[in-house]
Parts: sequence; C-alpha cells; structure tokens
Amino acid sequence: MAVKIKLQRKGAKNAPFYRVVVQDESFPRDGRVIEVLGHYDPLLEPSKFEVDVEKTKNWLSKGAQPTDRVRLLLGQAGVMPAVDLAALPKRKTKGEAVPVEAPAAAVAA
Repeated sequence: MAVKIKLQRKGAKNAPFYRVVVQDESFPRDGRVIEVLGHYDPLLEPSKFEVDVEKTKNWLSKGAQPTDRVRLLLGQAGVMPAVDLAALPKRKTKGEAVPVEAPAAAVAA
C-alpha cells in the first residue's frame, strides 16, 4: 500500500478549497482518506495554507510521498526543503502528441 499526501478538492463550483490528506494512491481524489493534515485556500490573497507540522513529519517519516503541488506548499511552509519549480517535471497537455517512430521495415520499403 503506497501512501500519498494529496490535496482533496472541496467547495463549490468556481470557489474551491482543498484539504491536505493522507490517502492510498489508488483511491480517487475525493475518496476515502486515512487522515486529514490541514487545509489550503488558494482564493484568499495571499493564499492560506495551514498544516499540522507534527502529523505531516510523522507521515513523511513513515514513507508517505507528497504530490508535486503538496511538496511545493510544504516547502513554502518550511516543513520540507524548498522545491525549485524548474526541477519539477513538466506535464504533457492533452493536445500534445507523443511522437511515434515508424518500424525500420516500413521505412526501407
């Protein structure tokens, strides 16, 4: 069972806020949680991120892996080392096509 520290979306349409939760990675985003660690409200200016530091460090020591967004937020809060945004892998958008190489036999013909 691989455990992740994720953001769980709550709130209304166009007014999201998130709970920082510990969840099995195979569970859906809004599925069953193991423990709630805090919350994040991106709509406030400046955005509000509160997390229980002791519980979070305990889960990290047990091997829980934070998602990229949570790792960034925990770095800003001082719970983990800060993350360089340039070091994070870039996601592929839906429109981006993966180049497929043609087999050598089809190219020679």
